[in-house]
Amino acid sequence: MSEWNYNRCSKPFESVQEALEFMQARKFAGQVLKRTNGYTAVCSTYPEGYYPDATPAASYEPESGVTLTDADETAGEDCGCGC
Repeated sequence: MSEWNYNRCSKPFESVQEALEFMQARKFAGQVLKRTNGYTAVCSTYPEGYYPDATPAASYEPESGVTLTDADETAGEDCGCGC
Protein backbone atom coordinates (compact mmCIF):
# COMPACT_ATOMS: atom_id res chain seq x y z
CA MET A 1 0.00 0.00 0.00
CA SER A 2 1.21 3.49 -0.80
CA GLU A 3 2.36 5.88 1.90
CA TRP A 4 1.51 9.14 0.08
CA ASN A 5 0.35 11.88 2.44
CA TYR A 6 -2.96 13.25 1.16
CA ASN A 7 -1.68 16.81 1.71
CA ARG A 8 1.30 16.09 -0.52
CA CYS A 9 -0.23 13.87 -3.16
CA SER A 10 1.67 15.71 -5.87
CA LYS A 11 5.25 16.90 -6.16
CA PRO A 12 6.92 18.78 -9.04
CA PHE A 13 10.11 17.55 -10.73
CA GLU A 14 12.35 18.61 -13.60
CA SER A 15 12.40 15.14 -15.21
CA VAL A 16 10.66 11.79 -15.35
CA GLN A 17 13.82 10.21 -13.91
CA GLU A 18 13.81 12.43 -10.81
CA ALA A 19 10.14 11.72 -10.18
CA LEU A 20 10.55 7.96 -10.57
CA GLU A 21 13.62 7.91 -8.31
CA PHE A 22 11.63 9.77 -5.63
CA MET A 23 8.69 7.38 -5.92
CA GLN A 24 10.84 4.24 -5.97
CA ALA A 25 12.95 5.30 -2.97
CA ARG A 26 9.76 5.71 -0.92
CA LYS A 27 7.77 2.90 -2.56
CA PHE A 28 5.08 5.42 -3.51
CA ALA A 29 2.67 4.04 -6.10
CA GLY A 30 1.41 6.55 -8.63
CA GLN A 31 1.98 8.33 -11.92
CA VAL A 32 4.38 10.85 -13.39
CA LEU A 33 2.59 13.47 -15.44
CA LYS A 34 4.20 15.60 -18.15
CA ARG A 35 3.14 19.21 -17.57
CA THR A 36 3.59 22.46 -19.44
CA ASN A 37 6.51 23.24 -17.12
CA GLY A 38 8.22 20.01 -16.08
CA TYR A 39 6.71 16.93 -14.49
CA THR A 40 4.52 16.14 -11.49
CA ALA A 41 4.47 12.90 -9.52
CA VAL A 42 0.99 12.13 -8.24
CA CYS A 43 -0.43 9.43 -5.99
CA SER A 44 -2.60 6.58 -7.20
CA THR A 45 -5.78 8.40 -6.20
CA TYR A 46 -5.00 11.37 -8.49
CA PRO A 47 -8.28 12.37 -10.15
CA GLU A 48 -7.78 12.24 -13.92
CA GLY A 49 -8.22 15.68 -15.43
CA TYR A 50 -7.27 17.58 -12.26
CA TYR A 51 -4.33 19.12 -14.14
CA PRO A 52 -5.71 20.08 -17.58
CA ASP A 53 -2.20 20.41 -19.07
CA ALA A 54 -1.05 16.97 -17.88
CA THR A 55 -0.38 13.88 -19.95
CA PRO A 56 0.80 10.56 -18.46
CA ALA A 57 4.56 10.00 -18.81
CA ALA A 58 5.10 6.99 -16.52
CA SER A 59 3.63 5.03 -13.66
CA TYR A 60 5.15 3.13 -10.76
CA GLU A 61 3.79 0.33 -8.60
CA PRO A 62 6.13 -1.18 -5.98
CA GLU A 63 4.88 -4.68 -6.84
CA SER A 64 5.25 -4.42 -10.62
CA GLY A 65 7.77 -1.63 -11.22
CA VAL A 66 7.91 1.19 -13.75
CA THR A 67 5.77 1.57 -16.87
CA LEU A 68 6.83 4.31 -19.29
CA THR A 69 3.99 5.83 -21.29
CA ASP A 70 5.51 8.96 -22.85
CA ALA A 71 7.23 7.62 -25.99
CA ASP A 72 8.50 11.03 -27.14
CA GLU A 73 10.44 11.70 -23.93
CA THR A 74 11.78 8.22 -23.26
CA ALA A 75 12.24 6.55 -26.65
CA GLY A 76 15.66 5.01 -26.86
CA GLU A 77 16.80 6.40 -23.51
CA ASP A 78 17.87 4.60 -20.39
CA CYS A 79 15.74 6.26 -17.74
CA GLY A 80 18.29 5.37 -15.06
CA CYS A 81 15.55 4.27 -12.72
CA GLY A 82 15.95 0.51 -12.83
CA CYS A 83 13.08 0.07 -15.26
